[in-house]
Amino acid sequence: MEITEGTIYPLMKRLKDGGLIDSYIVESPEGPPRKYYRITESGAEELARLSEEWFEFTESVNRLLKREEDE
Repeated sequence: MEITEGTIYPLMKRLKDGGLIDSYIVESPEGPPRKYYRITESGAEELARLSEEWFEFTESVNRLLKREEDE
């Protein structure tokens, strides 16, 4: 899978608009200022929730596949 700027920046904007990340600018001695992102407290909570949901999903799929192997 290839990820381009046209993919990542709209995603980052959506996360920022949703309050899941913050951004800040740091002046750079070499070139233009740089934008950095950090996860917010609500972003960390959402990440934990989505991670749990993902692990439950993959465990269900693994149980299903294991049952098919056993049959």
